[in-house]
Amino acid sequence: MAWIGVAEAARRLGVGSARVHQRIADGSLSARRIGSQWAIDESSLALVAERHRPGRPLSERSAWYLIAAGSSDAEALSGATAVERGRAEKRLAELLSRFTGQVVLTEVELRESARDLRLLLRNRAQRRLWRASVRDLPDLREDRRIALSGLSDPHSGIASGDLVEGYVEGGQVEALVHDYLLVEEVAESRANVVLHIGRHVSAAGEGRSLLLLAADLVEYRRPREEARAAELLSELANSRIENDPSGESHDRPT
Repeated sequence: MAWIGVAEAARRLGVGSARVHQRIADGSLSARRIGSQWAIDESSLALVAERHRPGRPLSERSAWYLIAAGSSDAEALSGATAVERGRAEKRLAELLSRFTGQVVLTEVELRESARDLRLLLRNRAQRRLWRASVRDLPDLREDRRIALSGLSDPHSGIASGDLVEGYVEGGQVEALVHDYLLVEEVAESRANVVLHIGRHVSAAGEGRSLLLLAADLVEYRRPREEARAAELLSELANSRIENDPSGESHDRPT
């Protein structure tokens, strides 16, 4: 983790130091005091900057139709109109276009593709961080209220045993917090439970969607996870071509 000062953070964001202090106070910038000075987590700075870049994320509904199109989930797409299905397929083709073939992306292209994926699917669920007792992690991982994803999905190839990540229906969060005495965290470095809270838990889960797994991984904003996400998108792009070069019908990836 890299730390920077208030003046440098203000320069990068193009705001005054007072605005940086406001963001520290409201929790949108992760920071800690070192003596009389604030040190800001550079990764949280990237998140704030990304939220203010041009472009608009998809709505929750459109995001999940895009995810369903990526996994050829006819059941999940059954509620979509013909226009919505067409838009989902078009967006998917645009998203995967840079990953088709044996393309090796540069470091800059990897960061850009990760940023674009985060923006596009930001509204699929609310991502929140907690800390649990290490002794409770095995039980959390087996709790059927959580559909494992991200670094808890073996398909990620970088599954983490000291962290639980998954999708949870909004109505289940309070009970999980109570049952496992979860303490909400702001800094990712202190969290060992990552929950994506929304209404589409049934569409998540281990291996259900390469696109969803890639979206989970890029949320970490680390080179290893972003590189693995690119590999997953490349796998998805090329499997769609192999299954149907016309791009009109595709089998669900396994």
